[in-house]
Amino acid sequence: MNILEDLEKNYKNIPYLDHSRAVLSAPVRHIFMISLLGYLKNLQIDKPKILEIGSWFGASTLSWAQGIEKYHNSKGYIDCVDAWQPFFDLKNHKDKDYVIEMEQLLEKDIVFKIFRHNINTINKSINVNFFRKMSNVFFENCEKKFYDVIFIDADHTYKSVKEDILNSVKFIQEDGIICGDDLNLQYDEIDKDNAKKNHDKDFICDPKTKRNFHPGVTLAVNEIFGRVNSWAGFWAIQKKESNWQNISLKHIPITYPKHFNKKLLLDATNHFNDIKDRIL
Repeated sequence: MNILEDLEKNYKNIPYLDHSRAVLSAPVRHIFMISLLGYLKNLQIDKPKILEIGSWFGASTLSWAQGIEKYHNSKGYIDCVDAWQPFFDLKNHKDKDYVIEMEQLLEKDIVFKIFRHNINTINKSINVNFFRKMSNVFFENCEKKFYDVIFIDADHTYKSVKEDILNSVKFIQEDGIICGDDLNLQYDEIDKDNAKKNHDKDFICDPKTKRNFHPGVTLAVNEIFGRVNSWAGFWAIQKKESNWQNISLKHIPITYPKHFNKKLLLDATNHFNDIKDRIL
C-alpha cells in the first residue's frame, strides 16, 4: 500500500504524521510553539494572525492550530506559504540521504497532498489559508497584511533564511514575534569560519562542538538579531517599539501536541524532561 492509499484508507478525518519524514526536526519544539500562543494570550492578543513560511506535511500548522484552540477559543488565522516543490541544490547535498528522499516526495506531489489532508482536520473556526509559491514571491505580492507571529522554517541556506527574516521584519505587528526552527547552535558556540564556508549547505557537523547544525540559520539569525532565546532549537524574538527583545516561555503551561503519534510524543516528552530545568 502506498502512502496516499494508506492516507485514504486509514486516516479519515485524522492527521497523518506517521511517515518517517513527517516531522523533520526535534518534536519537542512543537511544545514551545504551542506555548508561544499562551504568551500571546498574556499580551491580550485576540484572534492571532500567524504566517508560516515552510509547512511541509503540516505538523507545525497543526501545532499552531492547537495553540489557537487552547488559548484563543479557536479564533485566529494561519497563512501557510510553501512551494511544495523540489528546492535543494543537489550538488551540495548529494551525500545526504534525507535530501534525496525529501526531493522524491516533493517531485511526486505527495507532501502537498498530505498537507492538504492534515489542515482539513483543523477546527473550521480557525481560518487556514495556503499559498503555493516561493516565500519571496509571496512577500512581493503581499498586501499590507501584518502578523502577530511569523514562523520561518523553509530553505535553511544562509541566503534564503536571511531573505525570509528581512521580509518578515516588514510584515510583523508591534509586539509581534518572529520565530523559526532549527537554531541548533548559536553563533557564539560554533566554528565561525567553517560555518561561513558552508553557508549554502543545509546541515553540517560543527568541528568545534562536534554537533550537527544548520549553518545558514545560525549565521542569518545572528547577523540580524544577535543572540536570541531558543528552546531546543525553536527560536523567537519580539518586536518592541521598533527594537527586538528576547521573550521567556518559562512559566507558560506545557501542552503536548495532540496530533503526535506515540513515537513522536515519547520523543518530545523525553526531550522536554531533559531540558525542563533550563527553559528560558
